[in-house]
Amino acid sequence: MLELARERVIAAFAAHWRRIKRSRKDIAKERADCFLAGSASVRERMARRYYSREHAQMMASLSTTEIRETLSPWLEHALRYWLDDYNEIGNPEGDNFLAELPTAEYVSIVYPHSSFAGRMLIDRYPGERVLYDDLYERMLSGFSSGGVLRLYKATGERYTPSEARSARAGIRRDLLSGIASDGGDEPWVFDMEAEGTWETEGFEGEDFERVVMVEVNDH
Repeated sequence: MLELARERVIAAFAAHWRRIKRSRKDIAKERADCFLAGSASVRERMARRYYSREHAQMMASLSTTEIRETLSPWLEHALRYWLDDYNEIGNPEGDNFLAELPTAEYVSIVYPHSSFAGRMLIDRYPGERVLYDDLYERMLSGFSSGGVLRLYKATGERYTPSEARSARAGIRRDLLSGIASDGGDEPWVFDMEAEGTWETEGFEGEDFERVVMVEVNDH
């Protein structure tokens, strides 16, 4: 069953990038606000690079084996999450999860510090299934005492140093915006470069060039 779910994700990725390759729409313009960065100009620049014809061609031409490798930073974690939550092909919500996972700009994994805030959450980012689903909602809302965010490119590719800096700036901006809009007064403490300082079972040996990690604590 797990192999079939893996095949679903790989097929969704391939179909997604073939559609982008064929599209005549200005997808970069449509999706620029989905990128995490400190300013609109940087978000647009990141979108132009990500949705360029050259990048779309490269992604669309990957073999099944190559797709499996490029998605490897997050794929197996997501499949285990799917197995725990849905556990069968044919469940509409589970099928949608597999089909949509590789089709946004990022995949986020949030590991909460407190069990009161729930368990590890994995999903595409941005999410578009519910009205309120930003990084603040995933990480700091409700009974949360903070947690660790892992943010991967949906393609699984490496971040350049400038992309990583931009992503951190965007993450901090979005979290602070959520805190302010919620009227929260928790003294949240941000560790914007948590790679190598926070170990989570199952993530040993992680390639830190392929993930941006941020830890937030409530003290």
